Amino acid sequence: MKKAIATVSLLIIIVACSKDNIKIDPDNLLIGVWDYSDFSDNAFVYTRSNDFVDGPCFKFNEDGTMTERKNSGWCGTPPISYADYPGTWTILNDTLIQISAGYWGGTINYRLDIESIDSNILKASFIYEDR
Repeated sequence: MKKAIATVSLLIIIVACSKDNIKIDPDNLLIGVWDYSDFSDNAFVYTRSNDFVDGPCFKFNEDGTMTERKNSGWCGTPPISYADYPGTWTILNDTLIQISAGYWGGTINYRLDIESIDSNILKASFIYEDR
């Protein structure tokens, strides 16, 4: 009986420790890590996460800085290598976010048009500025 209780206790501890709670700022749902998950209805869909995956991702920080993971080179043919690029973001209005971020060729400026956001899902499209 003691062995069964010890085994169950160990399993509970392992499961409890393996699932990190994702921090969510209720005052600004954009803050945090967003991993690309889908393209639906002409919008990119991102899922909230604790960490970047090996693919397109954003991390928006409270201080207006950010990190964007995207292609590390000009070629988009698989296998694709990704790199993390620093940037900044500013809220323009209820749905538009101005972003300036690095990429393999320099710096790019664009707007993220947020269609919807909740504690788990970000759905947005990109509006690229003329160079």
